[in-house]
Amino acid sequence: MMLTETQRINRFMERAIELSKTSKCRFQHGCVVVSNGQIVGESTNRLVNDQFKNSWRRSHMHAEIAALLDAGQKAIGSTVYVARVTKDGNPAPSEPCKKCKTALERYKVRNVIWT
Repeated sequence: MMLTETQRINRFMERAIELSKTSKCRFQHGCVVVSNGQIVGESTNRLVNDQFKNSWRRSHMHAEIAALLDAGQKAIGSTVYVARVTKDGNPAPSEPCKKCKTALERYKVRNVIWT
């Protein structure tokens, strides 16, 4: 059975939402990198254990960057799905920060779908 484009988007976005619910960070994000209809990388935003990083801003790795690193070269030309959830587990709007936009551009990501 062939999936419609909407079903495919929903499938990958649901996975990004599942991932975001497992994040231990204050703002819970999950990211899925998809190439040729297959998940090639995924991650949540996460704490980076570095004793020299004393600011919360520098102690996190964003979900988009972690998922792109997980996918490696397979991320080139991919579609990326990013989800954010509230403390109650409900999807919430999200926008990319400057650092994530730059990473997505460097990996030549074809399309980004956000909650």
